[in-house]
Amino acid sequence: MRVTRSMGQLAVAVLSLSPAVSAFASWPKFLPALNTLVVRQDSTPSPSPSPTGSSTSASASGPQQTNYNTGGRTATGTGATGNSTKTGGSAKHTLFNPQDPAGNVVMLTPAITDGTQLYKIKDYVTWGWNYTNLQATPTAVDVKISCSAARQTWTLTQNMTFATNGAYTWDTEAFQSANVASPLPVEQYTLLIHDSDGAVTSTPEAGYLAPFSGFIFGLYSPRAPTPLDDFVCATCSGAMSDMERRVLGGAVAMSIITVLSFTWFVAGFGAFV
Repeated sequence: MRVTRSMGQLAVAVLSLSPAVSAFASWPKFLPALNTLVVRQDSTPSPSPSPTGSSTSASASGPQQTNYNTGGRTATGTGATGNSTKTGGSAKHTLFNPQDPAGNVVMLTPAITDGTQLYKIKDYVTWGWNYTNLQATPTAVDVKISCSAARQTWTLTQNMTFATNGAYTWDTEAFQSANVASPLPVEQYTLLIHDSDGAVTSTPEAGYLAPFSGFIFGLYSPRAPTPLDDFVCATCSGAMSDMERRVLGGAVAMSIITVLSFTWFVAGFGAFV
């Protein structure tokens, strides 16, 4: 067995040195058969791995994209009117024609022709208004007042249910008592009305209620009455003033001049002779 293995190794060495040795005709008889030493190449094609269904579908459909829009916001449009509706969960926002005006507040009480209003702190103040150019009505509105001199804004009511004819009555005395830390100063104020879903500084949008700040009024605080005995008139005096004395002196002088002139005129004609 060992001799056969040595002879095989010798045969391989001979084949590597001389190409002619590979011929079957000159193969020595004392060596083992050639097909036992040289392995024939397998010409049968090996099966190549085929892509699975998942990879094929992935390559065909392109890169996978993850939808991070969990609110489910969709948009549909109506080309005839230029309006579109956006829905996101329970919220709904309609985009109207940008050429349409924004909704406005029109004051009814007091009327614009009534001029600037002055209210006394401790009284009830009633305001009334309606709306124009509204295509989307707000759910609720906020009513506030602002004082530029005090650089402060006070909220009178929040989330007031929307009504076509709005109205609000303000108890100034109760409000002043509840706001001891920031009382209402005697100043000029601006009435603010806006959509509860927005803010005073919101940008006006076509069809929606724009923030209103077109009504200006004043507030004053009454003082306690002064007893008559303690009252002092700053401009009242029993003595004549300098101006009064000058006027009186001028009148007397003109009277004297008039009398003397008349006497001289009459005497010149000899009326008294």
